[in-house]
Amino acid sequence: MAGKAPRVVVIGAGILGASIAWHLSGHARVTVLERDSAPARGVTGHSYGWVGTGSRIPSEQPASFALEQQALGEFGRLEALLGPLPVAAQGALIWLDDQLQTCSMLAEQQAAGVNMAAVGSEAIRALQPGLVQLPEMAIWAPDDFAVEPDALTRRLLAAAQDEGAVVRGDARVLAVEVQGQRVIGVRTEQGVVAADIVVLANAMGAQALASPLGICLPIYEEPAVLLRFEAAGLALRHLLCAGSLELRPSLGGGLVSAADLPSDGEAGLAELGRSSIKAIGDLFALQGGITLQSIKAVDRPKTRDSMPLRTFLPNVEGLYAAVAHPGMILAPLLGRLVSEDILGA
Repeated sequence: MAGKAPRVVVIGAGILGASIAWHLSGHARVTVLERDSAPARGVTGHSYGWVGTGSRIPSEQPASFALEQQALGEFGRLEALLGPLPVAAQGALIWLDDQLQTCSMLAEQQAAGVNMAAVGSEAIRALQPGLVQLPEMAIWAPDDFAVEPDALTRRLLAAAQDEGAVVRGDARVLAVEVQGQRVIGVRTEQGVVAADIVVLANAMGAQALASPLGICLPIYEEPAVLLRFEAAGLALRHLLCAGSLELRPSLGGGLVSAADLPSDGEAGLAELGRSSIKAIGDLFALQGGITLQSIKAVDRPKTRDSMPLRTFLPNVEGLYAAVAHPGMILAPLLGRLVSEDILGA
């Protein structure tokens, strides 16, 4: 490939695939293939979009926490190149189930170099008017923010297209095409797309494409739930993590909440919707006026060691896998690193 821009097919138009495509565009002949009709319809479209470490305990996974801290610095570079990002909220108010837990989390975060501070009830009330259930103290994380995942994904893909990348929707990849021990393209329902390098950036779909080649990726699924609400008269200013309730405003209006998947299926989802409405109403003393618009469970791709999978795969030259969680935080950094791996190959 020396002297000639490589043909790179990126499978998956979520946030990670979009970042990889943008970082490669202008240096490679990039084609993005997405099985859905539009980008960010899968895991990315149902991501909460919290950019920051405010919901993490550093000591639980120190290596991945450090990587996320490094990744946060990439958003300034992204904004300098793309313009203002689709930020829905700036700053996070956080308190756990009791003050001791909150203080312990704050101490760990500060020891790790995170910009956070303790705030009392008066400061909490000033930061978020309308709260009626106030803890004695909370954590204020001014640098954390919420970004709209689908909007940022579209921005990255549009920038990639401006540099010559091709983005195709309704392009489900059936198999990676191999000749000898080298990638030559991918087979879709519409035919074969030739490639020198194929990037598997399609979350758990990467496993299905790697398996027929005798490759088992160290990834697994972990479900999560995204809820969207309309709440008349509630002006939420920041990210809010109040015990088990995570809540943020949406750029399009309304509220967004993230939660773990209940163990009892559809009945559990229905109860989660009701209990979330009650929790929001109690927190702000809202009598009615909160409507659940949607609730969706998705399977997030995770790795066995909690670190991103970012590597050329063995035995098949030109096949690369990029799988990571949390994708929103890591995508700008990983997009740059993956492009460096590929262009330096």
